[in-house]
Amino acid sequence: MCGTQMQMELLELASSLISFNTVTPPGNEEPCARFIKDYLDDLHIQGAEVDLHNFAKDRSNVVATFGGSSAGLLLAGHMDVVPVNDEGAWTSPPFQAKVREARLYGRGSADMKSGLAAMLAAISSAKGRRLKRTLSLVATAGEEVGYDGLIALVDDKGMKRVKARYGVVGEPTEMKVVRAHRGGISVRITFEGRSAHAGDPSLGINSIENCTLFMKHLDVLRKRLAKTKDPDLGHTIVTPTMINGGSKSNVIPGSCELTLDSRVIPEIGSKTVIDGLNSAIADLSSRDERFKARLEVLYQASALSVPREAEVVKITESLTGSRSAAAPYCTEAPIYSEQGTPTVVLGPGSVKQAHIVDEYAPVEQIERAEAVYRQMIEKLCL
Repeated sequence: MCGTQMQMELLELASSLISFNTVTPPGNEEPCARFIKDYLDDLHIQGAEVDLHNFAKDRSNVVATFGGSSAGLLLAGHMDVVPVNDEGAWTSPPFQAKVREARLYGRGSADMKSGLAAMLAAISSAKGRRLKRTLSLVATAGEEVGYDGLIALVDDKGMKRVKARYGVVGEPTEMKVVRAHRGGISVRITFEGRSAHAGDPSLGINSIENCTLFMKHLDVLRKRLAKTKDPDLGHTIVTPTMINGGSKSNVIPGSCELTLDSRVIPEIGSKTVIDGLNSAIADLSSRDERFKARLEVLYQASALSVPREAEVVKITESLTGSRSAAAPYCTEAPIYSEQGTPTVVLGPGSVKQAHIVDEYAPVEQIERAEAVYRQMIEKLCL
């Protein structure tokens, strides 16, 4: 098959994936999952087992394994995308992929349907060949809203048949190997006060002022956490990102909500951060009975830390010619690593293009991703 035809088929595959509106919420990933299942079934690869894992209405993961009796390679990615919101600002419809100036445009082109398409195309290279080691693909739902698809898959033992010594998640890294990233936590703290007329503040309990008191304690916690540093990831950060409180300019606010985003290094861990926040609340409550607050964890994601000397790092560095590094965002890779498969992140497109108007991935990177994944299959499975 000539290079031009291969490029066309790869871009058509990516365009087909983009055409499925898999915005989370609500997700509705099942039609996209069925498309992937049908594509893989039609390859008739030796020892193929391709299943849909349905974990909620209209929501599915894909788990596929091919040939081989010993542990081989896992390729993984997610099908869902973030909301469009401002469709009128797009140059072309977000769910109708377009190629312009050697870029593939469309919602999910960078994050991360181009990477998923490159994986599917690479898997087709195993058609009609004997696999010495197992080749697996996992395509997940709900990555953008807290990994609910992959977590459900693990909880339902759906990963049991996936045998892999090496794993790759195809998130956008500009085809540079990412072997480490911080974990993520999002929490909401609700400060409970008592409403009253602002003409006499003593009659109420000002929840915004209580939030301000907490912020002073937060600064102490942040400075303490910053003392522990990771050579790749730096230190843990805790950042206030949203605040909502009050009902009217002349009313003492009876309730105030503060949302915090934290990026956590492995040496600290999410429990330490959450315990530190709860400790600050408990300290303030013990000093003043008028201070009342409760913490709710909205989201947690583990940190990734694959040693530089790990085989999967060396192999992907060799194939890409890039030195592995750390990333500022979170991925599903730590969950696969926790299941016993050391996993790096490597895919086409840039995180700078993710979640924006006129999202795109360079065609050259999509092609390169397919070539690298194909080489990994050749080296590790065939």
